[in-house]
Amino acid sequence: MSDLDLFLASTSPRRRDLLTQAGLRFALCAPGPEYEAGGDEHVGAPGEPLRLAVERATRKGMGASSPDPRLPVLAVDTVVDLDGQELGKPRDVAEAEAMLRVLAGRRHRVHTAHFLHHLASGHTGLAVASAEVECGLPAAAELQRYLASGQWRGKAGGYGVQDDAQSFFRVVSGRFDTVVGLSVAAVRDLLARLRAAR
Repeated sequence: MSDLDLFLASTSPRRRDLLTQAGLRFALCAPGPEYEAGGDEHVGAPGEPLRLAVERATRKGMGASSPDPRLPVLAVDTVVDLDGQELGKPRDVAEAEAMLRVLAGRRHRVHTAHFLHHLASGHTGLAVASAEVECGLPAAAELQRYLASGQWRGKAGGYGVQDDAQSFFRVVSGRFDTVVGLSVAAVRDLLARLRAAR
């Protein structure tokens, strides 16, 4: 496995795609538990959203099942932050519509926390990337078309900025990939910091 850069402790196809497009070499491993006992990914947890993202990324990274301790493990968590309140993942189309209506015509923040853990050395690194996203005012037909597409499923805030079934979200500041779910620049920085520390 010496030809790999890292293990990705994630089940997200979007994060896999971003690492692949960046030319980083990785294999998958099982992440640790994202939520504490009794937690629910569909409910916006109490607390500051950025802090929650850091806690979840750390839990996933520290609890990951690494096949080779010589390679670092990367875990990531992304939250949608609307005025200091986290919007979780909608359970169904009704919750997705409610979230999209709350976001409509407003700006919000997206925070993505990256946690890198190198078991062999004990080194850990943390990097957080944030971006600002604006949601327009979709026409009723456009909103229903997006909901019918199902592309909102499994996504914080009930949307994916990259989804082709919608055109009402746009990144105002920060990096596009941060909103998709992983900042390639942050990952490269974490890997560089690990190399410098070894």
